[in-house]
Amino acid sequence: MDEPRYPQLANSPLYIRRAEAAKLDHPPAPSSPLGAVAQARLPGSTSRREMIEGILAQDRDLVPGSFGTVYYKPVTVCGIELKLEPVQPSIGTVVHGIDLASDLDDPEMVTFLRELWLERRVIMFRNQDHLTREQMVAFAERFGEVGAQFGEREHMPNSPHGLNQQVKVEGIPNMLVVPSDETVPSAASGWHADATWQRRPPMGSILMCREAPPVGGDTCFCDCYGMWEGLPLETKQRLERLTAVHIGGVAHQMDGVTPMAVHPVARTHPETGQTSLYVQQGFVRRFSEEDGVPEDEERALLWRMKLQEGRPEYTCRFRWQPGSIAMWDNRCVLHAASGDFWPHRRLMERLTILDFDESRRTPYYAPEKH
Repeated sequence: MDEPRYPQLANSPLYIRRAEAAKLDHPPAPSSPLGAVAQARLPGSTSRREMIEGILAQDRDLVPGSFGTVYYKPVTVCGIELKLEPVQPSIGTVVHGIDLASDLDDPEMVTFLRELWLERRVIMFRNQDHLTREQMVAFAERFGEVGAQFGEREHMPNSPHGLNQQVKVEGIPNMLVVPSDETVPSAASGWHADATWQRRPPMGSILMCREAPPVGGDTCFCDCYGMWEGLPLETKQRLERLTAVHIGGVAHQMDGVTPMAVHPVARTHPETGQTSLYVQQGFVRRFSEEDGVPEDEERALLWRMKLQEGRPEYTCRFRWQPGSIAMWDNRCVLHAASGDFWPHRRLMERLTILDFDESRRTPYYAPEKH
């Protein structure tokens, strides 16, 4: 059995409970994405150890390599030649040729990256494994105020049921470490935007991969502008008057209190002015009672919005490597980890960023005037 990637986990009640379950040699539950994929790879297996050994054997001969043609746009910024690789037509660009530890001293480069980020929703970087955690914080500080692990400090989870909060980084309390190994499989595989249960959710998130599985474990990103635009006109007209209740999970509790916030279903981006569909059913289960939506209509509208999550036309997929970084706009992007990589290790580090302009932090809807 794997030892915990972080020694602090050895004393975590949740880790201990799952480690004891692992000793019973039961495979991960097929009701979870990680367990379902494992069962699909080794159908009929009832032994956890047999499943681990079988999957690792399937992946043992994988070697790194690259194939095919990549299309990119060459640009020169501050004398640095960059290659901008679009991941999908409307969302996601990989920025090649930059060193985030040394190439951001010129404000022009920071402005260029921020404008690209606003346009493309998510920007990614490769080969940044030399960045220390302190340098990762310095990178984040170029774009906004670094928030606590879940953004604003009005509600800071301390639930004993969350593994992530129990991984402490000395000297960097705002960093959220997201580990997964064969003992404790973990992947946020449902579509969500980070911490929308906060009254003022974080503007963006920055995720660094420190350890990647040889196959699987990608993160998918979904364009919420596209989700809104793809709705029928009559549905938009109904939704733009509604608000939704965003409720955190047990792992997000602070002193036993589960966080909850109410936000507009249609959200105006405070910098681009575009409208995004600001509902993801990881945290949203209902509309506000004040809206008076009948139960049958509520179910129909929630289902209509659910069908927009993860449509391939709105979605890009990012393959992680050690040293890869993704920075996404939490105001107009959903994301989901691909829960398909167990029993391989995956180790991620996340920072949240808050808008420097506090007046733009609270979600709102301002209908476009035509």
